Amino acid sequence: MKKKIDELTKMKLIYSGELFLFAIVGAVLGTLFIVDVIHVKDWKKWLFTILTLIGGIYFVVDLIWSIVSKKKRKKVSLFDKITLAPSGLTLFCLDIYALINLIQDPTWTGANGNFFRYEIGIALCYIAVIYIAQGIFHLYKPHPSIIEAIEEEKREKEKQLEQEKLSTLEDEKKEN
Repeated sequence: MKKKIDELTKMKLIYSGELFLFAIVGAVLGTLFIVDVIHVKDWKKWLFTILTLIGGIYFVVDLIWSIVSKKKRKKVSLFDKITLAPSGLTLFCLDIYALINLIQDPTWTGANGNFFRYEIGIALCYIAVIYIAQGIFHLYKPHPSIIEAIEEEKREKEKQLEQEKLSTLEDEKKEN
């Protein structure tokens, strides 16, 4: 006899699986940057700098917003936000440094041309490690949005059952 998995366990496994998948993609891309298979040259320097600057700012602002807003705090995992904040701060600082150097010299690539290679590669590998930690964490402590979705689903089922009972009672009254 097969044992049926409850909804909460199923959703925890799906969510953690998604995090593990993103971790694998991040680790592979990060490694490809570090070993210099993916090159950041020409206009891509500006693109990567601006994108990672925006991402770094987003990580930090999202953490602050999650801490300050009671409504948002109920829907997010502070563990997730706190673990990503160091990469956001680091990317912000490194990207400001890169922007200053790129404005002064558009051909700048850092010491021995390795700045972008290591900045992006290490950041992606760090995020991959964080996603693995978050995936393991959320196997044991479900994400608040998962719990909220399951509760909403239960309320919908209860509402549907009540409507079915009412329609059954109305049908019985009509028959009598």
